[in-house]
Amino acid sequence: MVTIIQNLPDGLQFGHLERTESNELPEVRVELPEIVIPVLVTQETRHDWETDEDKTVYRYFEVRTKFSGGDIDDYAAILTQYYKPIRQYFYGSPEVQADLEYDHLKTAHILAVKDTFRKPGQTEPPDGIARWTAIKKEFWDTIDYVLASKNKDRSVLPAYFNDAYMLEWAKQNEVSAEVIAQAKDALYRVSSNLGANARNWSELFRD
Repeated sequence: MVTIIQNLPDGLQFGHLERTESNELPEVRVELPEIVIPVLVTQETRHDWETDEDKTVYRYFEVRTKFSGGDIDDYAAILTQYYKPIRQYFYGSPEVQADLEYDHLKTAHILAVKDTFRKPGQTEPPDGIARWTAIKKEFWDTIDYVLASKNKDRSVLPAYFNDAYMLEWAKQNEVSAEVIAQAKDALYRVSSNLGANARNWSELFRD
């Protein structure tokens, strides 16, 4: 039986893919010479106004690839066995990846795909996820540190800002020179680490 998830993975982009809907829980099936694998299955309840009843709807992505054996009743094993074509399906074409890169979404998308569809023996998330978590944490810890020094919170800041704006805000609000110096060093590290990890400043502001 397929696994039902509550939400799609963070960072995963799927605008380039077709999402299937069904009133029945999908199953892995073989249509020689292919195997059809429903993945990222979600479930929702909708009200049918014609019958005045609630009905269950399943939404998912169907991955078709060459059948190379496997127990189709063991869903977890199938996902692991066919992780390569499943990943490729979600990565998208070179054109799709170019668009994602332009929108600063490519790295987060690829890491989400790799983490969701793990290769055999992979028990931990990709290293890039931990590095990104650390970068984002340092950034927001630094911002909160500067704000706390003046008994402020994030509500005084715009929805998006850069390091220059933050340092200027600190100066105008008479934040101590020591705090500003620490923040400047931290924000420089954040900026450098973003570039080293193929991430963009704007991603710091995405949930």
